[in-house]
Amino acid sequence: MILLVNPRATRPKNRRFPLSVMAIGAALPAHVNWEIVDGNRPGVDVLAEVSRHVDDADRRGDPVQVVAFTVMPGPQLVNAVPLTREVKARHPHITTVWGGNFPSLYVAPVLSAPYVDWAIRGQGEDTFVDLLEVLDGTRDPKAVAGLCFRENDGTHWLGDERRWKGPDELPEPPYHKIRVADYLRPTFLGRRSGVYQSSIGCPYGCKFCGVISVFGSRERQQAPARTETHLRFLVREHGMDSVHFYDNNFFVREDHARELAERIMSLELRWWCEARVDALARYSDDTWRLLKRAGLTMVFCGAEAGSDAVLEKMNKGTTTEQILAVASRSREHGIIPEFSFVFGDPDDPEREIDNTLAFIRTLKGVNPAMELITYFYTPTPQRRGTYGDVDALSGTPDTLEEWVTPAWVAWMTHEDPLVPWMDRRLKAKVEDFEMVLKSRYPSVQDTKTAPWGRMLGRLLARRRWEAAEYGDPRVLRTVRRLAQRKPDDTQAYGHLRAAVAMASNGSDA
Repeated sequence: MILLVNPRATRPKNRRFPLSVMAIGAALPAHVNWEIVDGNRPGVDVLAEVSRHVDDADRRGDPVQVVAFTVMPGPQLVNAVPLTREVKARHPHITTVWGGNFPSLYVAPVLSAPYVDWAIRGQGEDTFVDLLEVLDGTRDPKAVAGLCFRENDGTHWLGDERRWKGPDELPEPPYHKIRVADYLRPTFLGRRSGVYQSSIGCPYGCKFCGVISVFGSRERQQAPARTETHLRFLVREHGMDSVHFYDNNFFVREDHARELAERIMSLELRWWCEARVDALARYSDDTWRLLKRAGLTMVFCGAEAGSDAVLEKMNKGTTTEQILAVASRSREHGIIPEFSFVFGDPDDPEREIDNTLAFIRTLKGVNPAMELITYFYTPTPQRRGTYGDVDALSGTPDTLEEWVTPAWVAWMTHEDPLVPWMDRRLKAKVEDFEMVLKSRYPSVQDTKTAPWGRMLGRLLARRRWEAAEYGDPRVLRTVRRLAQRKPDDTQAYGHLRAAVAMASNGSDA
């Protein structure tokens, strides 16, 4: 028996399909029994659930051999550390495995934790299957690509990079292993929103992004026919009415985008996806109209900066002219653009912030429906250097216990990175601007603020926005606080990926 654990990463009301552990389970040989334990489901005590499975499996004569955890940086890491430690303490004979983005980016602290036996870097489906052969004694662990472990002398063995597969080479999603209806949740897109991923990787090389450190500058897209089949099943059998595509870069080729749009149009789904501004800027008006008819409601684009010089330094491969063009064309075709910006150029943060805030004002003038997502730059490991020539690994924690302290959680989530080039005054400048903008132009995704608060905020922010006065908007913050149906979630990352505020012990994450 294998247990695949998805540690809690979000509030239960924001739960989504546990795609990563579903993919691992789907790849397991037919004779292997496996179950998913999802900490994001309401009322789930993951430790108790794991122990229950262990006891039940022992009684059946099919003992749990491995408990495997998928771990993303941020809220999920905060929960995964104490959870894995406790699982190992209760069941020391069971093998523990970590996979996912965190061990793929920062494998050394994972292998330094005595409660983690094995780590998997990169795509994990085939590596995990090979690991089961290692545990059976029929395979040499050093011959398994992507597998990492501690040697007897305490040193770390890092397996070679594994050739990864595209979606069409992987098994069908095992929806029968989860209660699908439990994961179809209300969002601004619809009453029964789901998630789906139809591609892996990204072909670009932005220097601030950790995706290329896991997959390289490569992307493999799934055939539109296969995507249609899976979505049609979820619509027909489970009533899904909207979908958030988790692809790092949903649109690469225009012909692919057109075929997919034509195939899913009859499903009448409203959907959200991520895309590059240079790709969208090249699309014909006919393609834009087709995407709109197919249900595209909002598109997330990494605008990142308001300066062509900074975009070039990031190796973004896009221009401010293209960003403005997408803002204009999305307005013309009735699709909401969601632009993210990364603040905190290590070389000249104040100048970059001023340029970018001015550029966002320009974007709002081009398309008032534009939605803003802000991040503060923190380095991640890169294959070809980092944005601003910052050594991404220098000074990062050596232990998982340090990684989950509040300061490093804030660093991981870009919420409050304690980097030497970004002082509190500059951070406050960005936050004050964002408060004025989002009060003047409330987000279509803001379901927490009462209607009276949204209306009052719009009125109070009008003069400030028109006069470009953003400093210390305490009245707007007070209105937002009083009008909240529930307290603000400080880890709301934008789009549909809301995550929770975290305590360093993981008790409230």
